Amino acid sequence: MAGMIKSSFLTLVVWLTAAMMSASVSASPRILSLDWTQTETLLALGVTPVAVAQKADYNSWVKAPPIPEKTVDIGLRTQPNMERLAELHPDKILISPIFKAMKPKLSTIAPVSSIPLYESGLSWASLKTVTRQIAREANRPEAGETLIANAKRQLASLRDTIPGEQPPLLMIQFLDANHVRVFGTNSLYHAAISELGLSNAWQNTTNSWGFSMVSTRELLDLDAQLVIVRPLPAGVEQTLQTNMFWQYLVKRTGHTPLMIDPVWSFGAIPSALRFARLVTAALTDQGGQS
Repeated sequence: MAGMIKSSFLTLVVWLTAAMMSASVSASPRILSLDWTQTETLLALGVTPVAVAQKADYNSWVKAPPIPEKTVDIGLRTQPNMERLAELHPDKILISPIFKAMKPKLSTIAPVSSIPLYESGLSWASLKTVTRQIAREANRPEAGETLIANAKRQLASLRDTIPGEQPPLLMIQFLDANHVRVFGTNSLYHAAISELGLSNAWQNTTNSWGFSMVSTRELLDLDAQLVIVRPLPAGVEQTLQTNMFWQYLVKRTGHTPLMIDPVWSFGAIPSALRFARLVTAALTDQGGQS
């Protein structure tokens, strides 16, 4: 009898130990995210960061997935509140290489992982790679694969709804009434529209972030569908309505410009999906008509 009790007790101990180890493996660490790209990806993985930087600006520029109210804002991405950060006792801190100068100081609080995205040019393949890296950091590799697979399904579904043959897209953000950022083949926007079967009108060299800064006059000879990404600088939209050159440029394209809501152009899969949805909706509303 005593032997049976001892055996049952040992079995229970083994089971509880295994259960605790399993829970430890499956639990996500408490992560602080300074970079919005990592923040949006964590949220899309179902992981809420313990703290983020510049929550209000994230809500203006990135928008989705939304940051829960309970998530702490620790200030600027370039100058986080170190005292508040230390009080939160994160298990790890995620940064992008652009913030690498802060790594020694942040490392005194928690282990720091720097996850690059734009260093070697952006593509759908690099978006998958960075998603898997962040998922591993969050101890959620299966969620990473699910996010990638769901994104591909959604993009395929969107692609089927786009009407007819579409001209190449010229994707721009206004800097002022006469200058724009135009997004090339190593940009997030390009990665998104490529998955939709759409082409990019801007084939010129761009910077490592995927865009060129040019005068609107450099867009004149392009046969393309203009896609204007908000926000526009103050007063620009009104100025364009009476800007003779801009009106001539639009007429030359033969297509009504599409205006879409802000999308974080330096994001990952969540932003790529958001851009794809907005472009698809704009093209569908337009019905493929010029």
